[in-house]
Amino acid sequence: MARAAKLEFKKRRMSGFTGNQLKLIACFCMLCDHIGYVLIENGVLYGRNAEYWTLALATDEGQRWYLLARILRTIGRLAFPIFAYMLVEGFIHTKNLRAYMRNMLICALISEVPFDLACFHTAYYPYYQNVCFTLLLGLVSMWLMKKTSKLPGIVTILAGGAVSALAGLIRCDYGAVGVGMISVMWLLRKDESAKLIFGAVIAAIDGLSYYCTAALAFIPLRFYNGKRGTAPLKYFFYLLYPLHLAFFYLLVYLGNR
Repeated sequence: MARAAKLEFKKRRMSGFTGNQLKLIACFCMLCDHIGYVLIENGVLYGRNAEYWTLALATDEGQRWYLLARILRTIGRLAFPIFAYMLVEGFIHTKNLRAYMRNMLICALISEVPFDLACFHTAYYPYYQNVCFTLLLGLVSMWLMKKTSKLPGIVTILAGGAVSALAGLIRCDYGAVGVGMISVMWLLRKDESAKLIFGAVIAAIDGLSYYCTAALAFIPLRFYNGKRGTAPLKYFFYLLYPLHLAFFYLLVYLGNR
């Protein structure tokens, strides 16, 4: 009797996520968040009108739309921690910090009008700034902490704290906590486990109203393989933010005519 041939299966090791793949995950979560906020809360439920908002939520249909918005916005909580983590990685590995800061500043300035229109229905709303300003201040914080790293540790911490306070003062999206998360992850850059744990704790605290789901962002981050990825997506990530906000606002504007 012939002996049955033994099939051998090669185990394929997971190579992890590249930086591009993680940013695409973050972009998907961001789009979910903005669909929930811009298209549903500020569109279908017409969030800029308090009276209409109250009337809409008093109906079964309004409650269903609001529940969908909450689900989408809960998914959206995962976006910022991933972007923050990748910003730290970008700062560590960039060969041209000045260009990195310049690009982020340009993106922040270009995005402000679409952001204000989408979120506040006005082209100029000086009381709240888009998330690119938060990321820009995150870069400034890491730069200052790096410059003061040879001084007593308290000086480095105060430098990062000052920039975080500035983010809260000018009311950037995610504010002082957002810049603080970036600063803490940079300070813990040499201890990956501590960086992930403390980042997740800060994300959970910031996302208490969304059941701490922001901390789940650190699960895919745990499998970051340290590679950027081969696709040239650098400018796609810069352009997606202002373009999708402008497009979403246009949909809301046309829908409310």
